[in-house]
Parts: sequence; C-alpha cells; structure tokens
Amino acid sequence: MDSSNNLENFKESVYDRSPYKKKKRLHPQGFEPSGYFSEEKQTGEIVSSPQKSNNIDWNEQLESYFGKDAHKYQVVPGTAEIRFWDNNMGSGNVERFYYFKAKIVSSKKFMEDEDFRKLLNQTKKIKIPKKKTKLKKGKVYTVCISDLQIGKEGTEQTVERWMDSIPKIKDEIREIRKTEPINQLLLAGLGDIVEGCTGFYPMQESSIILDHRQQQKVARRMVYTLIKELVPMFDKTIAAFIAGNHGEYRKNGKAYTSFGDNKDVMLLEELAEIFKESPDYKKKIDFLVPENDLSMTFELQDTIITLAHGHQMRSGGTNHQAKSKNWLANQSLARSMVADTDVLLMGHFHSFSVFDAGGSRLIATAPSLDSGSQWFDNVYGGNSSSGIMTLVLGGKEKWSKINVIR
Repeated sequence: MDSSNNLENFKESVYDRSPYKKKKRLHPQGFEPSGYFSEEKQTGEIVSSPQKSNNIDWNEQLESYFGKDAHKYQVVPGTAEIRFWDNNMGSGNVERFYYFKAKIVSSKKFMEDEDFRKLLNQTKKIKIPKKKTKLKKGKVYTVCISDLQIGKEGTEQTVERWMDSIPKIKDEIREIRKTEPINQLLLAGLGDIVEGCTGFYPMQESSIILDHRQQQKVARRMVYTLIKELVPMFDKTIAAFIAGNHGEYRKNGKAYTSFGDNKDVMLLEELAEIFKESPDYKKKIDFLVPENDLSMTFELQDTIITLAHGHQMRSGGTNHQAKSKNWLANQSLARSMVADTDVLLMGHFHSFSVFDAGGSRLIATAPSLDSGSQWFDNVYGGNSSSGIMTLVLGGKEKWSKINVIR
C-alpha cells in the first residue's frame, strides 16, 4: 500500500464546501435592482440598475421594469434614497456605481391629492365672460414669479404680499392699456417657488415651517389664484416655468435626480392638469413645461425671451450681472437657442436689477417676494426689497414699462 497516497487521501476533505462559500455580492444589500407594484396596496418600489453617475432618469427606469405600462406609475417625490457601491472589476480596477430606490404609486393616485381634486372640481365650474376679441398684433404683459420660497419662516407674510399684489397688478394692467396694446399675458416662473426641506444651506431644517406637501399645496393655490384673476383680462396667456435649485430633490446637499425632476416644474404640470378641466380656460392659456433643461427660450410678439433661474451661472465675475453676461456669451459661442435672445429674465439672486447686455439685449433679475434670507444676507451683504417684477414685451423696443409691484 502506498502510504503517501493514503496521506493525500486523508488530507482531502470529504465535504463539498462550495454551497457554503460566501458568494460575491453584486449589488448593495437592500438595493438589488427590481421593480414591483401591488395592485392590492396600490403602492410599490423601484430600485434602479447600477448607474455610473449620481443622476437618475426615473422614466427610463420605469420603462425598463414595466415596459409599455410605465406611464401608469409615478415615483413619489421625496422618497428616493441613494447608495454608492465600489465594485472590483478585476486587475485592481475599482469602479463606483450609484443605486437609487424610491416608492411608486399609480399615476392616477398620485394626482388624487385631496386639495388637487378640490381645485380640479372648482375649476370645472369656472366660466369666463364672453367678449368679442381677436388676437391682433400687440404686446405681452409679463409677471415674473420668482423666489417665493414657500415653506420657510416668513411664509405667512409672503402669502399676504402675494394676495395684496394681485389687485395692484390688475390696476397696472388697466393703466398700461391706456397707452400700450397689451393683449397677451406671460406668467414667467423663474424658480424657487417652494423652499424645500433640507440640503440647500446650513440649519435649513430648523427654519422650515411647512413640509413638502404643504409647500406644494400653498404654492399651487397661490399661482392658481393669480391665473384665475388675470387670464380673463387677456386674449391669450402663456405660463412658462423653469426649474430652480430649491425645487431639486436633494440628499447630502446634492441633487440626485434629473434637471426636469423639479418641484417648480411639477407645480406647473399640476396647474396645467387643473385648468384643462375648464373649457373656457383651456382655450385661453398654454402651459410651456421644460423637458430636462435649466433654461427655456421662446418667441412672443417678435421678441425672443429666455427664462433661467440663475443658479447655473457660476463664472465670469463677482456679481450676477457679470455672470449672466458671461453665460449669454457662452451660449452664443455654443450656438444654442439662447444665442438670439432679446430678453433674459432671471431669479435666484433675490435682488432687482436691469441692464443692457449689448446688442439691445436686456438682462433683468427679479427680486424675491420672501421675507429675506439670513444665508443670502451673510453671503451678499443684504436683501433687496420684496416685490414682483412686471414688464411689457414686444414692439420695436422689445421691452418697456419695467416695474416692481410692492
């Protein structure tokens, strides 16, 4: 007998350990890519596939799990979680991936917010007094809705200023009509309509008086009231809102979804859904909703208008005039749609300013309507007076009658 063979036989394990070996984890625990929806509970969850950046396109993820039925589901704002995972790709190569998880509900249920339904039913009954008017060549009266930041301390005063401003705006419209043929209305949403709850500046959470849902509800009712009051005064109204930084969904101080996934944009979409229920208002108002951009450019009465919040303008100088002028110059070099703009309307900087950028271009920054910002005061040395910027667009001069309603 070969003792060496016996030794090797004795050394060999008689057990197969392979079923008990720790398997390599492919995804972080609790973030395994999946998507499900319970018809019984009318809720579900979606976990993204591994992403190479910390931005997520939820529509793309919904399509990957639910296919042609993706439109039936909606990610619930404010429920998203993010996790990164460093994966060993071999040969010492480690690559970082991002995973996103969020709750989903049916699109129908998402729109069945109690307050939303109330406004929907209320709007169905609204009728606009009929008058014989034709949309002739005229000018555009513009109301800039900027940096209301509903939800922070001082919101009660902001709402009061808003309601006090509406009759003043109507008086101004009547006064301007004595000399100017204004027959269109532009409601320009310049971002930061709501405050958000966390992730925008230190100690924000301690200065918030409304949660996400309450912020959206109050802001929705404020803009709803403005639309209801002003639309009957014009032949045509255009409501165009762009995304501000406070409308972003953030975690650890950074946005984790796409540019278009924004509370400012969502607010406009909600109002569009509401007012389409009224046959009279549906004919009188168009809603311009941005896809996934931080600015929007369109033409009214031979005037090219660009809306931008302003948080994307970070270089070119020490003040916002220099930064916005530099941003316009870069857009021109890139031959973007912004390149030919006549009027750039901005928010973000909480101060009213107007200047000619050259080539008959106007750059106008709207003031905030909020009650001031401790953070802004410390960074920029003070806040300008609260108000709502209005102006007239169109005609040979392109703009006129710039004012702040206080």
